Amino acid sequence: MGLFTQILNPCLIRELKHELNTDVVLFGWDGFTYFGNLQQITDDRIAVLTPAVNANSTDVEILTPGGELVFTSFARVDLWQLIAKGTGVVADPIDPPPDPPKPAPAKRAAEEALGEAVDRQESHHLIRILGRMLGDEVAIATLGGFLFQGILSAIQDELAIMTVCDVFIPGTSTSISDTKLRSVVVNLEALTSVLNLTTSYT
Repeated sequence: MGLFTQILNPCLIRELKHELNTDVVLFGWDGFTYFGNLQQITDDRIAVLTPAVNANSTDVEILTPGGELVFTSFARVDLWQLIAKGTGVVADPIDPPPDPPKPAPAKRAAEEALGEAVDRQESHHLIRILGRMLGDEVAIATLGGFLFQGILSAIQDELAIMTVCDVFIPGTSTSISDTKLRSVVVNLEALTSVLNLTTSYT
């Protein structure tokens, strides 16, 4: 069974269908982040993105796991590998990219090992723990090296709905804050750890 099949969450794709003709941020398990205007979803599999209304550029913006910013006139994104969607875009969340990347050889090795794994199941134990944290400020780490921090408002259909405080993405040392992105829906099929943020971090 392929990894895409294992992390596929049809409920997240159904959620995304409510965002047609709006600016969205899509987070992929491979560490890529896409920012554009969602024009179409075909075959419940492919999202078609065109340049976002709130973008600083006239292109779809793609932030690679290494921190490079790529521009393209449109993009087609495989939704079966989707980790999360970001909505309520206030300002361009990735142009310019937050910071230049820092080397992370241990992380790359871990990602390569993950790519070789044959079987992966979401952690129902972690999801149950998360279910007891509704209303708390939490951080959710996922495949792809993403960390979503915010107030957990709901869990349904193995999706976590959060009000954004910060989203940390691979290849950068700063975050996408709530001044640029208001909410995220995280695919709990890709959950790797849960943090209860009862104290501030540095």
